[in-house]
Amino acid sequence: MGMRFINWMGFLMLVLALLFNELFLGINAWYELNIGPIIVAIVYLIIGVSLTLWPNPSDKSA
Repeated sequence: MGMRFINWMGFLMLVLALLFNELFLGINAWYELNIGPIIVAIVYLIIGVSLTLWPNPSDKSA
């Protein structure tokens, strides 16, 4: 099972989400309950996970 470019992009999105959480959301979003950034972060994580798990069409092991 090899990783393609789209899988690496999803992995990079998840790593960046971890960094963004430490820099921005962990400090600001939860104290005032800003629902907008929280929804954007959840959608971002869903997209990152789906890209990371995107199947490779040349992989015939399944």
